[in-house]
Amino acid sequence: MFKHFFPRDLDAIAALAAAAIIIFAIFAWTVNTDIADPNDLSVAGWGWKLWQIGPLVMGFAGVWWFWLSTRRVAWVRSLALAVLALAVFINGYTELFGDYWGEVWRTLNPLFIASCSVAAVALWRCGCAAGKVGAVVPAALGIVVFANAYFLNVGVLWAILDPVRMLTELTWAAVANKANVVRPDATE
Repeated sequence: MFKHFFPRDLDAIAALAAAAIIIFAIFAWTVNTDIADPNDLSVAGWGWKLWQIGPLVMGFAGVWWFWLSTRRVAWVRSLALAVLALAVFINGYTELFGDYWGEVWRTLNPLFIASCSVAAVALWRCGCAAGKVGAVVPAALGIVVFANAYFLNVGVLWAILDPVRMLTELTWAAVANKANVVRPDATE
């Protein structure tokens, strides 16, 4: 029964399609936030907070499934993380997404938080002291983004977090294609 949920070895095209499905599913959910938050209370409203559970669940399930399903085409992970960093740059420093900038942030936040959880676990599993110390960084960033995105919404903190998020995603993108490796001669 649960065999359908186990990781699959996707090829590159299927992996890219899966990434697009995850992103657009979260975006489609966030575009309809006004259903739960008609007065646009955002972080202050419980309806808004409850509505954001959907993107968080889709983000965590989607990112973890994507991670576990791309072992053969691990470079797609790096590409997805680089695109995530690019989206943070575009949304934070340009007006390309126009009126949808809020929905884009509400799409990027759960994806970033979920990718931080993957990075923390992968670094922890490497078995070395540096990996264990390194696992704390994405875990802490994921927690800070979660707290600011869903409870605090402090503008000064976003000004600090946006470049840190881009650098974190790009750093993780640089090594994500090698993250399956536990020892030089072994894989997950």
